[in-house]
Formats: sequence, structure tokens, C-alpha cells
Amino acid sequence: MGNSLDCGNPDACDGMNPERRRSGVVRCLRRISVVLALMLLATVSAGVLYQSASSVWDRYRLPPPGKLVSIDGLRLHMLASGKRCGKGSPTVVLETGLGGMSSAWGWIQPEVAKFARVVSYDRAGLGWSEADSGPVSATGNVRRLHGMLHSAGIEGPYVLVGHSMGGLLVRLFNDLYPDEVSGVVLIDASHPDQRQRSQAIRSHMNAGFRMLRTVPLLARIGYVRISNFFQEQADGLPPLQCDEARSFLCSYEHLKVTNEEASNWNALCSQVRTTRSLGEKPLTVLSAGEGARPGALELQADLARLSSRGRHLVIKGADHVTLVTHREHALRVVEEIRWLVEMTQPTCQHFPNT
Repeated sequence: MGNSLDCGNPDACDGMNPERRRSGVVRCLRRISVVLALMLLATVSAGVLYQSASSVWDRYRLPPPGKLVSIDGLRLHMLASGKRCGKGSPTVVLETGLGGMSSAWGWIQPEVAKFARVVSYDRAGLGWSEADSGPVSATGNVRRLHGMLHSAGIEGPYVLVGHSMGGLLVRLFNDLYPDEVSGVVLIDASHPDQRQRSQAIRSHMNAGFRMLRTVPLLARIGYVRISNFFQEQADGLPPLQCDEARSFLCSYEHLKVTNEEASNWNALCSQVRTTRSLGEKPLTVLSAGEGARPGALELQADLARLSSRGRHLVIKGADHVTLVTHREHALRVVEEIRWLVEMTQPTCQHFPNT
């Protein structure tokens, strides 16, 4: 038909001069490129709409289980439960790892609430907490946590429990407010020198940080939600908390702040290196017995030496995540929290274990 090129019939090119043949092939490739671009645009647009609609639905069906406390112009989500077992007994404060949120304590908090007052919360921009317009600051996060506790009428002494990166944050808290801290539990906690002292850990973390730089965009277009990209971070939690965690682990806003926390890693470690030891405060270091990279257990043992009353326990069968998310390992963590609460307040030994 005229001078048109039938791309589906190679014989149509017979008899054409090479220039016309090349021109026809270029026109055909351009048409294919346009079609593919339109298909990609339609797919991305559908993903964005799906992500947006799903996020709105998640906010409706998953309201914050705790209350929002105003501090420094932000509203932070805090969940408090249980009661003190006696006058002057400690409150247990739970601090999650990189990009973590209060739902991660779905097994641990209800059990700790049976023998102590216990608080979990979401750092600014994570979970149900409002985001800060400024850059992520570890010291800022710690000061906000302290202010939030006091604003809610929850004063010390505190037993601080930190998982992963949360272990670094509770060390900062102890350094800023040493008179309000009676003991510390570190759950497979990060060591400020782990990237320098272990090639295996450095490689693993570098790969993770590179991934986190792209994840917020993938969340924006719905890929993280559709693929259940972070499913293993929530698997094993009680059904409601698992649902909550999965929801925020595919949220653009939540993952954006997670990436910002990762970008602040070196600054956080530099701050922690300058903190004081725990002195004679009771300290329990719980380490994962599975999946530990070379040098990890030596670093964990090093953390136990932060206190003259420190001890180091390895939980067999648990890995870095399942120490918190799987019930059998989480209950082992609860036992150690209870032991440390009793160490700091002997009268708590007689509180009912129900």
C-alpha cells in the first residue's frame, strides 16, 4: 500500500534500496518504542493509583492503637500498657531498630505488661507518628522520646530495651539522662564499630543501604506492596500487628524516613562512640543464634562489657528478626526483661506472673 512498510512481512522489504529499508525499520522501532512507553506509563499510573488508594484504606482500617502525644510541634504515637509493680519500680521503654515501629513489639509488650508498665512508640515519620520537616537526628529522636514520656506523665526510672539500631539509641538515652535509667536490655543490638570490624557485616549493610535508596520510589508506584517486598519483617507477629507492620512497610512516607535513618548511620555511630559506659547498671545482651555473620558474636560480647553487671546470652534458633517477631523467641526476650526489672526493683519479684 503506497510506500508503507509491512513490519510483519519480511518479504515486503525485498526490492527496496538499503536506505529505504533502514528508514522503514527505524519507523517500525519507533512505533514499538511508543507502544512500550505507553504500556509502561499505564502500568506505573495504575500502580500509583493502587498504592494511593490502598494507603488511604490502610489509614481507615488500621487506626493508631495508642495515643498521639504532642512534643516539639509533632504528634508522636505512643502505646503504654501495664502498671508499675510498686513504688519506684521501673517503666520498660521499647526502642525499635532501623525503620521499626511499635507493632514490632506485638508479642513482647503484652507479656511485659503483666509485670511492669511498658511503653512502645514510633519515631517521627514512622508508623503513626508525624514526620519532622528537618533532617533525621538521633539526638533529636532521643530528646523527643524523653519529652514524650514526661509529657505523658511517665517518669523514670526506665529499663531501656533496644533492638538492632535501637540499641544505639538507648545508649544515647542513657548518656543524656543517666539518672533516669536503671537498666538496659540489648536485643541483637548494633555495635557502633561493626562496619569497621567485620567485612561480612559491612558488605551486608552496604547492600541494604543501597537497596533502601530505591525502595521509597518502588513503594510510590505500588511495587513494594504488590510484591510483599518486606513480608519477612512482619511474618510471625500476631495477626493485627502483622497487618499493621505490613501496611507501613509498603508506605512511601515510612520507607522514606527509613532511608533517612540509614543515611544518618555514620553520624549516629560517631555519637555513640563518645557515650559513657553503663557503670554498674544491670545489662543483658541477647544475641541471635542463627544467621550471625562472622564477627557478630564477638561484637555482641563486647557490648556486654559496657557494664560491670553485664551478661551475654545467645538465643538458639532465633535470627536477627525472629528474636522479636516469633513468639517462642519473643517470650525468651520477655523472660530476660522480667529478670532485669526484678534486678532493679527487688519487690517486683512478687508481682503475679499471669
